[in-house]
Amino acid sequence: MKALSFVMVAGLVMGVLTGCGETSSPEAVAGEQGPRYEATLSDGTAVTVRDASGESNVSAQAIEGERTVTEAACWVTLQWCSEPGTGDIVCTQNGDCTTAQFIEACISLAQDICGI
Repeated sequence: MKALSFVMVAGLVMGVLTGCGETSSPEAVAGEQGPRYEATLSDGTAVTVRDASGESNVSAQAIEGERTVTEAACWVTLQWCSEPGTGDIVCTQNGDCTTAQFIEACISLAQDICGI
């Protein structure tokens, strides 16, 4: 009886998996974005900085610019001056940055490159 039940369950699972299709890749679920940090520029303007380092589908604006914070081998790359839809400044890092280093370098890049 156990063997028959196992075969029936296995057959049912195979039937369900066959109907799912194998060519589609998993889609990112909305809200799977990295941490967002609120910061204030020297002129009092509030900005949001997002760390997209762990995001698998991060897209980048067509800009060039990296900033190295040498104290801790911290590398930060600017992805967006103002991300469409959110307005966030978006950067990635190598994982060796403190939160403060990341935010400071990301904002500095956006100021130097984008003039914010």
